[in-house]
Amino acid sequence: MKYVPHWEFKSIMITPPRSPEKIHHEIADMLANGVNYIDALVEYARKNDLEIEAVADIVKKSTILKEKIRGEAVKLKLVEKDDQDITELCK
Repeated sequence: MKYVPHWEFKSIMITPPRSPEKIHHEIADMLANGVNYIDALVEYARKNDLEIEAVADIVKKSTILKEKIRGEAVKLKLVEKDDQDITELCK
């Protein structure tokens, strides 16, 4: 780790914590233009220089986002539908 003198701390950019609500707000325009949740989240990760796993960890905290993504994955036949799917309740 590189030593950073105390007078250089101002140049270090600190990113605010991300929340599921903030991510959902930031991808809302893409969703409104017909982009699906999965593609919107991948694009969000790319634009913000984040690993997709970091976005996934944040999304896991939101039941609504998880179910929206699961619903899309079922529709695209990426995963099998199960009895615990509550996508219809989230609309």
